[in-house]
Amino acid sequence: MNLQGMGFGTLRIDLRIITQQQKPAEGESLAAVLKRLDEVARQPDLPSQLEHYLSKRSYVKALAWLDNPEMPHEV
Repeated sequence: MNLQGMGFGTLRIDLRIITQQQKPAEGESLAAVLKRLDEVARQPDLPSQLEHYLSKRSYVKALAWLDNPEMPHEV
């Protein structure tokens, strides 16, 4: 699976912002980041594990999944 080809670059940044690993851009609100994350969670072709993490707002786990989608995670 080519994650970059699926457009997960912005998702990774948003997850890093929401987990306080990165500061948001000037003028960017956390509410806007959360809204984008919720929109991504509703995408129809999202991998099921990633959809689960995003819909449950398990953002640390979603970020870990992006780093290594083959790594087993407990649900």
